[in-house]
Amino acid sequence: METLIDQDAFPSGPLRERVKELKCLHGVIELTERTELSREQILQGIVDLIPEGWQYPEVCRARVTLRDVSFNTAGFTLTPWLQRASLKVNGTPIGTLEVCYLENRSAHRDDPFLLEEKKLIELIGKKLSRRIEEWEIGPAPRPPSQKELAALRPEWQIVLDLLKETDSVLYKRILRRLMNHLDRNGVPGVQGLVLQFNPAYQEDDSGARGDNQPLPKRDVLTLEKVFDEAIWIASIAMPDDEMSALIKKWMRQDKFAYLIFATDKRDISRTEISDILGRFCRATRPDEQSLSSSGDLNVRVALIRRFLSERLSFIRIAKEYMTIHDFGRILSQVLGPTQGTGKLGGKAAGLVLAEHVLRDRVRGNHIAGKFRVPQTRFITSDGLMDFIHNNYLEDMLGFKFSGIEEIRHNFPYIEQLFKHSHPSPEIVSQLKVAIEELGEGPLIVRSSSLLEDSEGSAFSGKYRSLFLPNIGTRDERLAALTDAIAEVYASIFGPDAIQYRAERGLLDYMEEMGILIQRVVGRRVGKYFFPAFAGVSFSTNEFRWSPRVRREDGVLRIVTGLGTRAVDRVGDDYPVLISPGQPGIRVNVTPQQVVHYAQKNIDLINLESGRFETHSIDEILKEVGDQFPCWDWVMSVYDGTTVRKPSRAMVHPGRDPMVVTFAGLIENTPFLKQLKEIMRILREAMGYPVDVEFAHDGADLHILQCRPQSRAEDEQRVTIPQWIPEKRKLFSAHKYVTNAHVRDIKTIVYVDAARYAQLASLGDMVAVGDAVSRLNSMLPRRSFILIGPGRWGSRGDIRLGVRVTYSDINNAAMLIEVARKVGNYVPDLSFGTHFFQDLVEARIRYLALYPDEEGAVFAEQFFHKAPSVLTELLPEYEYLADVVRVIDVPAATGGCELNVVMDGEGEQALAYLVEKH
Repeated sequence: METLIDQDAFPSGPLRERVKELKCLHGVIELTERTELSREQILQGIVDLIPEGWQYPEVCRARVTLRDVSFNTAGFTLTPWLQRASLKVNGTPIGTLEVCYLENRSAHRDDPFLLEEKKLIELIGKKLSRRIEEWEIGPAPRPPSQKELAALRPEWQIVLDLLKETDSVLYKRILRRLMNHLDRNGVPGVQGLVLQFNPAYQEDDSGARGDNQPLPKRDVLTLEKVFDEAIWIASIAMPDDEMSALIKKWMRQDKFAYLIFATDKRDISRTEISDILGRFCRATRPDEQSLSSSGDLNVRVALIRRFLSERLSFIRIAKEYMTIHDFGRILSQVLGPTQGTGKLGGKAAGLVLAEHVLRDRVRGNHIAGKFRVPQTRFITSDGLMDFIHNNYLEDMLGFKFSGIEEIRHNFPYIEQLFKHSHPSPEIVSQLKVAIEELGEGPLIVRSSSLLEDSEGSAFSGKYRSLFLPNIGTRDERLAALTDAIAEVYASIFGPDAIQYRAERGLLDYMEEMGILIQRVVGRRVGKYFFPAFAGVSFSTNEFRWSPRVRREDGVLRIVTGLGTRAVDRVGDDYPVLISPGQPGIRVNVTPQQVVHYAQKNIDLINLESGRFETHSIDEILKEVGDQFPCWDWVMSVYDGTTVRKPSRAMVHPGRDPMVVTFAGLIENTPFLKQLKEIMRILREAMGYPVDVEFAHDGADLHILQCRPQSRAEDEQRVTIPQWIPEKRKLFSAHKYVTNAHVRDIKTIVYVDAARYAQLASLGDMVAVGDAVSRLNSMLPRRSFILIGPGRWGSRGDIRLGVRVTYSDINNAAMLIEVARKVGNYVPDLSFGTHFFQDLVEARIRYLALYPDEEGAVFAEQFFHKAPSVLTELLPEYEYLADVVRVIDVPAATGGCELNVVMDGEGEQALAYLVEKH
């Protein structure tokens, strides 16, 4: 076959080498097919021709050994720089083809041969072996007829000829894939064909073509010749059965090419994609390569971008773990406007990705064990706008640009407005199907906004999550579900959510809200429904309670019952804190501490009253006794002096005094090791620390949510100055300290703990939170700190701390909780809660003070005696002047400002006054 390329067009370099290889291959094939030459002439001609195809022909020699006969170029000798290819007849070796260099002229001392040369000798060896087989079998007794010749044609050639006549478009696509396949596998000669289209080869002698001049267009005959030669090279390089299998596979894959075109369309609706994916999944198996590798990747990326996230970091991870069939299953669980183009939202995307990462990575991992994800239905993010349009609520869209006080004042009205509105008939019909598929039993309706659960904007606790008993007639269950969905939609207009978005420059973004409808994890116990335990786990521990607890050990907040009490600070209740990396190092050590800081109440669903309720654990234990799920994992016995693990044979939970410790879970089950391994897998796959919510029904661990962990970037370590006079020190801390340096504080907002506790009414306590909120709006951002009694942001018993939300404190530079001792008890910290995550994300530094501990500095007289400007700023709160003190630091100190140095490594913090320069 005549070569298409002139070798002299490429005087040097890799391009010239590719042309030499192609010319050598052509020469060898031409020799093997010349019938007028003898066997000896052909073999000698081949060895004489081979050196011209190698990089250094002047020192290259070749030899063919066939049984006991050899043919070689002049000067052939065995050197250290030698390569061989075996010659076979019917699979039996009968000789070798050898190529050597007499000297090594390459930069590689041990191996001077190019990869292409190694593949070229193998290809020549294959062709020569076929020719030798023909010689061994002998000539045919007579020339074959046309019919016999047609019958001898390989299957792949018949298929290609048929395609060329009947489907020229598919024929060209198959040939392009053949070219790509040969080139990707480094088959010698193919790169030489590609050079046909190199601009340098197309230059004529009339002068160089400018960079801005269009390329000359090659004629169609050149393309056809290149494709013909590619088929010819493939016929030499590949066995007939392999060629046939490849062409058949490409034809099957081309049949599904519509999937690539469909998913790449930006405006295609959810139902259209769902229908197309359904057809594809019904026609293919998950384990078969139904599309080309590039086509399959293209579809997966398009589906991730279309339904989950357009963030490149998310796509990079998700494409490694999610298949097209995975999306087929997911879309069968998706509700929303049929012609809509919405996504599943941030919370849903995080859960979906975590599930598929774990499904892939826990195979064969006995430590990670098995896990489950609750049965879920998703409503796409454009369901919110469908709801708004269906109820003519468009005027609400501009509400987010109102002042924060107006938003806070009007939000309860907006909630009720939404709750008296209804989803469109289209969505209602889909919800009817969903509640039938999910069946009776408790559900939770969760937000999944587009911005939610992404790195740097977790929106922790900003939107509603609502539990439903999901009992009664279908119409009653449907009405409760649509009401909950409306309330979750309304939460997008809440003050905390709007303030949070405004601070991150996201207010102008058109926030849409997806919805997750999930089965609640748990089991029925009497008339109640709840899990054995639930909680939240963090990859890194920002506040360590012992020097032996490392940040990378992580931290776990765990409660019995529904996990709501693990993610919120609730009244005088406490979760159990565990470091999965150091489970033996507990926060509370003495029996008195363990009992005082134990969980006292449990959140659950009452299936008779149809309500989310809170009951004392003692009350529930007396009612359900040993039917309480995994009670011996959750509870310990407290006899008044000691806390010990229970024995099922000796203890009855409804009779004996119990305390929640999770000692049995920690010491007698593989749960902690399992959770630690799951957290490791997720962190490793995601590339960042994660925050995972979970629940356990007594049989299986369920993953409920996964998102990037909100974390503060540690500042460079700042050591505590030693020159500070005692009179300038305001407070110090010696534990739970991170690295930070807070400078130039001009105002201290101090809530006096003793006087706060003496307030006559809960209304006055609420007013303290309102005053703090007003000050937060008035004072310059990051110029003030908040100091007050511990448990800020707690829901429940307001007497334990100032009731505030994120939008009430978001402008502060620091939040400082003053924890007075009660006996020998260690007060609770906020870390791990949604409230704490807000502080971390907003870079509001947190510090816990223990004034009663030996060596602690706490200038209480300064906070009591320094002049307060509260009545000047907020005269209507004058009646709280003894409780809320607003200290203008420069005015009170003769021009000083406050600095706070926090040394996390040294576990020390000091606040001191410095003269303003």
